[in-house]
Amino acid sequence: MAIDKNNLIYGRNPIKEALKANKVVSLYMINNFSHEEILSLIEKSHVKVNYVSVKELDNMCGGVHQGIAGVIKPYQYVSVEEIINTPSKVEGKPPVILLLDGINDPHNLGAILRSADIFGVSGVIIPKHNQVMLNATVAKTSAGAINFVPVAIANNLNQCIALLKKKGFWIVSADGSGNTNYQDINYDFPVGLVVGSEGEGISSLVLKNSDYIVKIPMYGKVNSLNASVAAGIFLSYIRK
Repeated sequence: MAIDKNNLIYGRNPIKEALKANKVVSLYMINNFSHEEILSLIEKSHVKVNYVSVKELDNMCGGVHQGIAGVIKPYQYVSVEEIINTPSKVEGKPPVILLLDGINDPHNLGAILRSADIFGVSGVIIPKHNQVMLNATVAKTSAGAINFVPVAIANNLNQCIALLKKKGFWIVSADGSGNTNYQDINYDFPVGLVVGSEGEGISSLVLKNSDYIVKIPMYGKVNSLNASVAAGIFLSYIRK
């Protein structure tokens, strides 16, 4: 069966969240699939269900599918201005916007979206080039967070940073080249947090345009953190 793998998600939690967000076009399910909440959501949504064998689902997904897969609508992006103008999602706290500089691993992007949702980030801004876009792999890794965290594409990340500054945001870049411990700043202002890729890091011009360049102290033999782990650490502390 011909299926666009870019829009295919699988596993109970990703399917459940996509059904809640009305993102599912069609489903592929084994005959004896049993999950009360998902079956109820399917009934309410009137999504077309195709019953397939476990082997067919194995070939379709190439991963742990838990008996169900689905084709989803292409994910929609919002404008940078819409994210900037979004009120803080955490009452009594300044807004936080996440800017990603060259995250090319969809699993990393998915995990970052998951942290962004948990810590009440207003939205995520990604560059148009040298950056993975929203897709089914990102959706699955995000555990449904992709449905709740607005994502915008910036033609130029530095122009976006200039716009954020005009709106009162301070730009904090998470980079190992920084001389400031990330815990030495009081994040009592609107934050534009920049996270770069593990390999390339944050571009020199973005670092130049940052108000703060901060790092996470490291005490082991490995001198870098997974980008999604670093994003989670920063967002957790900013919210603290």
